[in-house]
Amino acid sequence: MHKSIGKGLLWCTMGCILVLAGSVSLAAPPEQGNNLLVNPSFEDGFRQTSRSSHTADGWNPWYYHTGPGSKYFEPEWKVIQRPENDGSADIRARLLDGNRSQQWFNTYALHRAGLWQRVKVPHNSRVTFSIWVQILSARENHWVNGTMVSGPKDLGNYQVLAGIDPTGWEPQGQVLEPPANVVWGTPVWDYQTVAGDGSNQWAPTQITAQAQGDYVTVWVYGFNKWAYRYEAGFVDKASLVAAGAPAPVRAAATAKPTNTPVPTSTPTVPPTPTPTHTATPTYTPTPTVTPTFTPTPTFTPTPTYTPRPTSTLTPNPFPTPTRIHQNLSAPVSANAVAAKAPIDSIKRKTPAEFLIGGTISVLALAVGLFVGGRMRRRQQDL
Repeated sequence: MHKSIGKGLLWCTMGCILVLAGSVSLAAPPEQGNNLLVNPSFEDGFRQTSRSSHTADGWNPWYYHTGPGSKYFEPEWKVIQRPENDGSADIRARLLDGNRSQQWFNTYALHRAGLWQRVKVPHNSRVTFSIWVQILSARENHWVNGTMVSGPKDLGNYQVLAGIDPTGWEPQGQVLEPPANVVWGTPVWDYQTVAGDGSNQWAPTQITAQAQGDYVTVWVYGFNKWAYRYEAGFVDKASLVAAGAPAPVRAAATAKPTNTPVPTSTPTVPPTPTPTHTATPTYTPTPTVTPTFTPTPTFTPTPTYTPRPTSTLTPNPFPTPTRIHQNLSAPVSANAVAAKAPIDSIKRKTPAEFLIGGTISVLALAVGLFVGGRMRRRQQDL
């Protein structure tokens, strides 16, 4: 009798230990060895990815640009690194895990940009991507405890999302846009990374998706709606873990009854409930009203002024009749109107007519002078 009770207590104790161990393993975070990302906390090396940008190894920068006249600009990527003297409060605030983090930023400009990494995963596994985010969005300088922070009236402008491309597409180049099949998580807004005293804090974002093969591509996507003076996103402590491929369903084997008695004091360990995954809805960014682009008019040089040549007037040998100006304000009688011919209707003499008339006048004058001289001599003879 006492042996049966002792066995029962032993089985009960072991069952309780198993239940507690199972619950602790579910609550514990995934170990670093399960992280499938390369350089997840940005602690390894980094490289120059453009003239003024540096990106952590294993990660790739991307930004959206629509060509000439685009309202979105290329940001600058920067690796935040703790100095040997531990750095300023502003630098320490940008580090979450270790001595390095990744940043991208613009000043007075809009951008849609971030990071991506293509990762090999177990075939058709269910993977979860998570990353910690901090945001700085401010129209002017705001300082709290030696750290530049977002202004209290500048919040609601910047957000960061985590995404997974289940197909594992590998982008080419930096100027691109995430594919349409990316599954996006819930965004982290700038106001969610501000503490009660106004200082910037870190906030996590994550997404779970089903891989469609042996690779997935993880995305980090940050964008702002208004071009403030400071527009920056910081990321650190990323993770990608796989839950394993879905196991095939098999029919349970029918066990044959045996005559071995089952101890009545052995407790049955209830199965650990498996949490049901709630699919995260695909994030649809709020459409931003895109102003119609008005091209800048091309400068057209003013033509050089060329003075017109001064015409040399040839004097008219024939006088032009003087135009008589009519006083429109004075009353005009009907007879005067009838008697006065329009100026334009006056027939002007031709040069030949002027020449003939002048010749006749000269001959008449000569005849008159001749006749007058004869008459004067005749009177003197008398």
